Amino acid sequence: MEADSLQVILERCAESRQQSERLRSLMPAVEPALLRVDFARCAIDLSLEHHSALIRVVEAGEYGAAGALLRPILEASTIGFWFVYAASFEEVDKLQLDGSDNPIHDVPQLSAMADRLISVFPPIRGLVEGFKKGGAAKWLHKYAHGGTPQLNRRIGRGWTEGDVTLMLVRADVFSVLAGCLETVLTPSPSLASYAFDRRDRLGEELHRKFGAPKAPPQPHELPAAPLLEADQQ
Repeated sequence: MEADSLQVILERCAESRQQSERLRSLMPAVEPALLRVDFARCAIDLSLEHHSALIRVVEAGEYGAAGALLRPILEASTIGFWFVYAASFEEVDKLQLDGSDNPIHDVPQLSAMADRLISVFPPIRGLVEGFKKGGAAKWLHKYAHGGTPQLNRRIGRGWTEGDVTLMLVRADVFSVLAGCLETVLTPSPSLASYAFDRRDRLGEELHRKFGAPKAPPQPHELPAAPLLEADQQ
C-alpha cells in the first residue's frame, strides 16, 4: 500500500481512537445493579474494548486480524441490547456466574438476538435477513472465520485504503451503538449528545464515501425498556 494511503488510514484511526476515548470518558461511574443491567454493561464494555483493539491492530497494519474483530464488536453491542430489550427474566437468571468457559446456558447467537429485537427496532430486520444464506451481511461471519473475503485480500491487490477505511467506519458504528445503549441504563445528557450525534455523522460518512443508503433522521434517544422497569419492581 502506498505511503499516502497509509497516512489516510492512520488519520482515520486517530478519529476512531478519539471516539473510543470520548465514549470511555463519558461512561458513568456506577455501582453493581440488577443482573440484567450488569450483564448489559459488561457487553457495552466488551464492545468498546474490541473497538479499541481493532484500532490498534489497524495501526499495526494487520488488517485481516482487525477485520475479524468487526463481528465481535457488533455481537457485544447486540448482546447489550438483548439484555435490555429482549431477554426474559428466566433467561437472565439462568446465566452462570462462575466463570465457566462451557456454561450450560448462554446468550443466543447474533442472528437470534437480532430477530428478537425487530419488534423494538424494525430496521434490524434487514440485518436478520442478511445473515441468511447468501445474505448481504454474511461478510461479517466470513471476516471473523477466514472466508474468501479474508483470503482474497491476501493476494492480488490486497487490502486497499477504501477497504480499511470502511472497516474503521463500520467498527465506529457498531461501537457507538453500544455507547447509546448506556443512556437507557443511566440517563446522561452529555453521553447522549455525543453518542447520537456521532451515530448520525457516521451514517453520513457511510453514505458520502461508500454509497450506503442515506438514513432518514433518527431519534436522539432509545425506546423505554419495560423489562428494566419490571425487574425493578
